[in-house]
Amino acid sequence: MSRVVAAWPSRASQIPVSVGGSAPAVEIPATSGVRFLLPTGARGTAWLAAAGLLLAGCGQTKAPAPPPRRPSATAAQSSPQSPPPAAQATAAQGNGPAATPSAAADSAPSGPEAEVSAVKQAASAAVEGLLARFAAATDEDGRVAAIDDLAKLGAAAKPALKTLLEAVTGTSSVRVRWHAARAIGRIGQEAVGAVPALVKALSDSDPIVVTQSVVALGEIRRDDPRHDADLPAAEAASFAQARAALLAACGHGDARVRRAALRSVKSFVGEDELGPLVVKFLSDSDPAVIMPSLHTLADIGEPVVPLLLKALEDPKSRYWASVALMEMGPKAASATEPLAALLATGEIDERMQAGLALASIGEPAAAAADELATLLESPEGALRFTGAYALGRVRGPGADAALEKASADADPFLATIATWARARIHPDDRALVDQALDRLTAGLTSDRPNLRAAAVRSIADLRGSIPDDREAAVATDVVKLLADGTPDVARAAAEALLQMGPTAIDALEGALAEPALQMPAVQLLSALGKLSKPAVDSLTTTLTGSDPLLRGEAAVALGAVGADAAEAVPELLELVSATDDTPADPGAASGMELVGSTAGNRLAAVFALGKIGPAAGKAVERLTALAATDSDDMLATMASWALLRIEPGNPAHYEAAIPRLRKALRSDREMVRVEAARALGEIGHPASSAIAMLELLANDDPSATVRAAAAEAVPKLKGGPGAH
Repeated sequence: MSRVVAAWPSRASQIPVSVGGSAPAVEIPATSGVRFLLPTGARGTAWLAAAGLLLAGCGQTKAPAPPPRRPSATAAQSSPQSPPPAAQATAAQGNGPAATPSAAADSAPSGPEAEVSAVKQAASAAVEGLLARFAAATDEDGRVAAIDDLAKLGAAAKPALKTLLEAVTGTSSVRVRWHAARAIGRIGQEAVGAVPALVKALSDSDPIVVTQSVVALGEIRRDDPRHDADLPAAEAASFAQARAALLAACGHGDARVRRAALRSVKSFVGEDELGPLVVKFLSDSDPAVIMPSLHTLADIGEPVVPLLLKALEDPKSRYWASVALMEMGPKAASATEPLAALLATGEIDERMQAGLALASIGEPAAAAADELATLLESPEGALRFTGAYALGRVRGPGADAALEKASADADPFLATIATWARARIHPDDRALVDQALDRLTAGLTSDRPNLRAAAVRSIADLRGSIPDDREAAVATDVVKLLADGTPDVARAAAEALLQMGPTAIDALEGALAEPALQMPAVQLLSALGKLSKPAVDSLTTTLTGSDPLLRGEAAVALGAVGADAAEAVPELLELVSATDDTPADPGAASGMELVGSTAGNRLAAVFALGKIGPAAGKAVERLTALAATDSDDMLATMASWALLRIEPGNPAHYEAAIPRLRKALRSDREMVRVEAARALGEIGHPASSAIAMLELLANDDPSATVRAAAAEAVPKLKGGPGAH
């Protein structure tokens, strides 16, 4: 729940702000190391979009070429001075028959026409070979590998379209279906005939198949330069059907589908059409549908701000547009003026939501200070609170008089917020800061939960203005609220301690001795990562305690500290070998949901050893044995990853690690997906078989952290910018 929305009840306050979701339950198999040529022709010349297979490592001199029709199909460019690509094509690594030029081609004159002919022959041979591989494959891995290689051919894979469509609609394998949909999208305009089947696939029971079908529809339309008015009737009807289906998918129950649909629908409509469509959606849809879509809009960020500004103009959609802009924060700075105008009109909750959106934008919305100050004179308490809070967030100049008056208000909540706002606006005024801190500290023991929550959050917001010694003392008081009976207060305390960072470490370490505070304290030390180095001794002691759940969480926290937790290696190795843990309630654990059980704590300890890295060299023998186990696949995966971290220069670990790390990318544990993506990126090109899955995660994983880790890994596996 967004803490701002939760602070003052409104229509949005009853609906969770965060959107969850699990990672795709799929695995990418190993694919060959072949390299494909870039598109060499202009738009509309399908057969020149890709050429045949080349030996991996067969270098060619790059030379200028016309812009490729589909940049996503790009991998390397062919030089006019190089031998014809077909002459270099080969059946390397089992990827189909070599594309050997015919005798007629050998005797043909050299020049552009001969090279075009050779490229066509190579592309045709490559497709035939890959289709033969697909037909001959006896398992799912083999079929997926052939499909992925077809996708690399781009538009040249058009002869495989029928087979790919059958794979999307006629197989029980989820992996085959979504890989086939992805490959169809890579064909681009030449796959226009597949649009009706892809629309049908949007009703697939698996959200990853739906996501990739949505992406494919967008790629096909984006690759087609024709205007709607120039399309044949049948194709125009197909695209109209696709547009309607994509708009409906913007309200899909899965965040990955929504994100992809919002991207793809822009290929079907212009900005002048998209704005009204968003307004209509926000006006007519049920709130249960709107809220997830708003989070997706906010996740996309600045590109959708113009659409939301359009929605602010309509009374039916302005409230929900304000919610989305609030979720964007500073990225919505261009909405400051229209949001400020809304402060004086409409229903109370609409005006309040506009104020909260300005507060979320922060200092870039300082121009709205005068309008926000007028809220302090409102007879409505909710608007006065909103005005005081927003003025503090935007650090609005010229609001001193209004805030000083509010700080003397009979309502202690308004007075506290106004006092905090004055200190925020004047962070160098020690008298104002001390006055605010005194009032906020008193608020920590208030019998009003909303005041306790506001006080603790406001203290954290003043960090930087409070001397370290006083902030450390206040942190001791804030730590006590981790056990507060009101969940919002406990959550606010946790957020504040994280914001305090290093000055909260001593207070959190001391809380490890308090039974009611131990669990949240160790979890916060984990979240603070390397900053928790001073607490390593206490965390190591916790590893040997009687509570199995606490032991597992302590191991995760030591892993978050990293190399500086090397002194805990012996105790972590003991935890890896422990057999007497009692099962814990998975619902009560954080991070790895099995932490607290024997298996979960072993995973946590292996994770910690891997994060410690080379300093955990004593664990190599034990981890090598675990990596070879067949009885616990997750443990073997984690051990393989840990070995790569401890001995990063040892190529012997790669062979076992890569397939397990590919599988780890589909884990429902965010931490596991993140670390698997990072580990694959560290391996680089030898792990290129994971590119398809990483690209999927980079675009559509529910976790922003996973998306970032996957996006960073992809170029390293491709050997492009960002590679080692």
